[in-house]
Amino acid sequence: MESSKTMSDGDFAKLRAIVYSQTGISIGDARRSLLVTRLRPRLRDLGLPDYRAYITRLSKDPAERQELTNRVTTNETYFYRTPRVWTYFNDVFLPDFAARVQNRPMRVWSAAASTGEEAYTAGVYLEEQRNRSERFDYAILGTDISSRVIDVATAGLYKGRPVARFRQEQPDLFDRHMTGSDEAGFKAGPRIRSRIRFRQHSLLTPLRNTALFDAIFLRNVLIYFTAADQETILRHARAALHPDGVLFIGESESLKHIDTDFEQVEPIIYRPATRAKGGGA
Repeated sequence: MESSKTMSDGDFAKLRAIVYSQTGISIGDARRSLLVTRLRPRLRDLGLPDYRAYITRLSKDPAERQELTNRVTTNETYFYRTPRVWTYFNDVFLPDFAARVQNRPMRVWSAAASTGEEAYTAGVYLEEQRNRSERFDYAILGTDISSRVIDVATAGLYKGRPVARFRQEQPDLFDRHMTGSDEAGFKAGPRIRSRIRFRQHSLLTPLRNTALFDAIFLRNVLIYFTAADQETILRHARAALHPDGVLFIGESESLKHIDTDFEQVEPIIYRPATRAKGGGA
């Protein structure tokens, strides 16, 4: 009998089909060993003899399908990731918005929020702008398909690597807006936390019951989807973005070969296209 250390071709095909139906994430042949590594401990915890038994369990147990989603999604992130994104956000986008818009808060969506570091980093810079501009205010939404990371993000307690770079490279900001200790961990200050909420959401479905966003962070997630699904995700992002808004993607990502309604501001930074697509060059 197949053991939890091996996965037959048939079981691999069924499992990656289940993962795709749950998350939209495409698991290629080269990632088979990763799937085994992430699921083997779960089979052991459940007392299941093989992946066939696990597939049967998935067909009957919605909670286990969510657990599968939590285990197969990649959630590496940290504060102040890709500094030039934050330089543009703080030095260009925030002052421009504060000068143009004075009758509503800035709305930010961390669309692949993972454990929340990106949303709280945005909160630090937004709180700095609030301190500079009396009438400025903001709200942040963080979403992720994994219920596990949403729980971590909501708790918002960080120590070690997730905060180390931010603490080292932006010590003044860190000291002003993060509270805690190395031993207990650090949290963003209460004014930032009061303006952030997290919820579970799949990027393959439209975001419902929300006003338009001024900035969307969609970083380091498109690479896990097929080109067709990337277009779907970007179409939903465009529908959720204010016409004067900005979209940030990951360093290893590009929209050059994807049919979207975005145009590049500079590498990995985009805005809604100012002209309709189609027609001649």
